[in-house]
Amino acid sequence: MFKIKISKVIILSALGIFMLAGPALANNVAVANVVLQNIDTDANTVQVKFDLSQSNAFGDLTWDSQAFSDYIWVVVKYGDDSFDLPTVGYKHATLASGGTITPSSDNKGAFVKSSTATTNMTLVWNYGADGLSDTAIVSVKVLALETVKIPEGRFTYNAGGIGGSGSNNYGGGAETDVTSATSLPTGAASGWPNGYGAFYLAKYEVSQGQYADWLNMLGANDASSFFSAQTGSGHTITYTAGNAYGSRYSASIPNRGNNYMSTSDSWAYGAWLAMRPMTEMEFEKASRGTNIGAVNTNTYLWGNGDPTGSGTYTYNDGSGNATYFKYFANYSGGPSRPIDVGHYLRGDIARTNAQTGASPYGVADLSGNDWEWEINCAGTTLPLNGVGTLTVPASWPTASSANKGVRGGNWSNGLSYLRVSDRILASRSYSDRGNNIGFRPARTN
Repeated sequence: MFKIKISKVIILSALGIFMLAGPALANNVAVANVVLQNIDTDANTVQVKFDLSQSNAFGDLTWDSQAFSDYIWVVVKYGDDSFDLPTVGYKHATLASGGTITPSSDNKGAFVKSSTATTNMTLVWNYGADGLSDTAIVSVKVLALETVKIPEGRFTYNAGGIGGSGSNNYGGGAETDVTSATSLPTGAASGWPNGYGAFYLAKYEVSQGQYADWLNMLGANDASSFFSAQTGSGHTITYTAGNAYGSRYSASIPNRGNNYMSTSDSWAYGAWLAMRPMTEMEFEKASRGTNIGAVNTNTYLWGNGDPTGSGTYTYNDGSGNATYFKYFANYSGGPSRPIDVGHYLRGDIARTNAQTGASPYGVADLSGNDWEWEINCAGTTLPLNGVGTLTVPASWPTASSANKGVRGGNWSNGLSYLRVSDRILASRSYSDRGNNIGFRPARTN
């Protein structure tokens, strides 16, 4: 008999964000009422039933005549009585067809269009493929991450040529259009994610609450190696040794963008979620949008306007009053630390869509708040999706490689770093836990 034990459900989401009307919506993803049912001992499968919800879902929208929508990436993690959970941590469940949700082609998770999230959704878990027997005692977690599906289409890359030609930059340093899947950096493998094809991108930077949740699902030694004990620059994740497994790490301001993320931290986080780093060409596509209807060569996500004179206002995010740039992004002159992911999408003051600093697809904080690790154009090996473990695929640049770096600017640097095509640190040959560096995972379905 398959013995079922349901544990606390963990939600990887940007919580407590109240959005304006308009394209930059979708928040507060939630999973509830997880149940295992309909065990098939012949096929070694069981259904994982749960309720899935999200506030302010996009539905289907268009930008530049191209349809896009928000999706929720759902994965299942488990523990069982064959291993010591606090030592090993949660493992990744292999899915199969047959539920109300169709799994990804590699059976590592499933994308659910946010507008279709509802009650009594089911995924089929092929527990036999994970080496479990019918008598296993399991503990199951369902995780959900908010993403946007960036649509297929051509786009302008390296606007104004400001990114230069270093690190094998596509176009040799000149502004250029990416017109097909074969518009690749020199020597790049076929299928290398150049941004032309559709891909999924996390709507928000990894928050401190998300990162603490992740640490709490790892084995003790692994969690320790990926934990930064820094307390400066707004980092609020702490470790309490006396707490029970699953509650040793916590973030006092969970919605704040997570900083002090090294390449190793970021790569492991993405691989464990069966996702991958984005490439710098995908970064520009997600930031600028397509140019199918009209050429879009914007300097910034919001256009060509300099937001410096937009004024400031005081906002309390739980750590006392702090002065923020009123519109667009968190960069030099703001609160001198990361702020809540998606902050500029809040309804605390009136903003136009441009003033939210969101991309044309509603992706938040691609400019400012934290630098974000990415693969640059010199990383020409096809970066495969992770497989749900901490083992980083060999196709990703190593932590010491110059084939990865950061994009998007951050809370401590000036306006020039917020330019979509700025590449000043697109190549970094070391893996540091900088106080202004974070991460945002992507995925090819």
